[in-house]
Amino acid sequence: MNDKAQTGQTALAAKRAYWGNLIAEWKRSGQSQKAFCIERSFVLSTFQWWCARAKRRDATKAARPFLPIALHAPSVVEVELRSRTRIRFEGEAALQAVARLTARVK
Repeated sequence: MNDKAQTGQTALAAKRAYWGNLIAEWKRSGQSQKAFCIERSFVLSTFQWWCARAKRRDATKAARPFLPIALHAPSVVEVELRSRTRIRFEGEAALQAVARLTARVK
C-alpha cells in the first residue's frame, strides 16, 4: 500500500472512531438525534448518515460469511477461478487448501 492510500485509510479510521464515539454519546444521552445535533451544532443529515453507516458496518460484522463445514479425508475440493480454470485437490491436500483459503479470506 502506498503512503497516500495508507494516509487515507488512517484518516477514515479516525473519522469512524470520532463519529462512533459521538453516536455512543448520543445513545447514552437519551436525546433525539435532532436535539443532540442542535445542542452540539452538528448538521443533522451528516449525523444521520454516520449513524446509518455504523449500523450497516455492525450488521456486516455480525453476518457470518461462511458456514462451518467438516472435511474428512479422503476429501475432494474443486475451485473454479474467474478465468474458468479449475483446481482440484484431493485427500490431505484438500484439507490444507481449504485451511489456507479460509485463513486468507478472514
